[in-house]
Amino acid sequence: MQVPELWSDADRTTVAAFEVAVRHGDLAGALLALDGVNAQDAAHYRHTITEFAARVRTELLARDPVTSLGQVLVTQEGFQGDPEDYFAPNNSRLSDVLTQHRGMPILLSALWMLVGEQAGIVVEGIGLPGHFIVRVGGSNGVLADPFNGGRMLSVTECRQLVGKLSGGAVQWNDAFLHPVTTDGVLERVLRNLAHIWQRLEVPEQMLRTARFYAALRPREAEPRLAQAKIADAMGATALAEMLYRAVVDGFPSSAAAEVAAGRLDELRRAAVEIN
Repeated sequence: MQVPELWSDADRTTVAAFEVAVRHGDLAGALLALDGVNAQDAAHYRHTITEFAARVRTELLARDPVTSLGQVLVTQEGFQGDPEDYFAPNNSRLSDVLTQHRGMPILLSALWMLVGEQAGIVVEGIGLPGHFIVRVGGSNGVLADPFNGGRMLSVTECRQLVGKLSGGAVQWNDAFLHPVTTDGVLERVLRNLAHIWQRLEVPEQMLRTARFYAALRPREAEPRLAQAKIADAMGATALAEMLYRAVVDGFPSSAAAEVAAGRLDELRRAAVEIN
């Protein structure tokens, strides 16, 4: 494959928009850039979030924050999880979640966070192992599960959920209830997408996801090495060599650079043998 088939000008534009959003802590902007939506569509989706927030503010006149969010997003709009097609790629895209009103736990939680922020409510993402939920109202607030209709959870129920999802392999740690940063939310979304595209065996999307992850972690060598390995496995040798070289030049003292340099030598020897 040639590089243009794997990485287009549109991809470069969306990664640039993603990087700007990450620098500004703009979760909506970063997620929409990851989706690859254009500026006009992004404005439309942002407007939708703003409209939801306005309705939540109205609900706040008579209800508590978590009930107000649930009234608008669950009761009125019908946002909920999609257990039947959990790993569908569109369940990990904010733009699709806003359209289909279905999604993975982390995307539904992100929606609650975005709407809450505009409504003046503190909504934090809580990354339990295996399941993402929110806490509404700050450190002493209410835990809720947007994937399951905004159901409120006690700490005991969170412990039981982690035990059930892990088959007892993960022991509870109170740190699981610490709020997740914007970067942390994006990293988890990208990891989900990487798993989905690998599961579906779509290497082009695996490469694209790895590129966004590298943009999220620009000071780390491993995400760049991961890109190179994916391109290499696809047979996109020219792109792989370029990415391996970027690892060697950008992170000269790292273990990743050693791996990249070794693979570059192998590719060079293979090219000589062919010629």
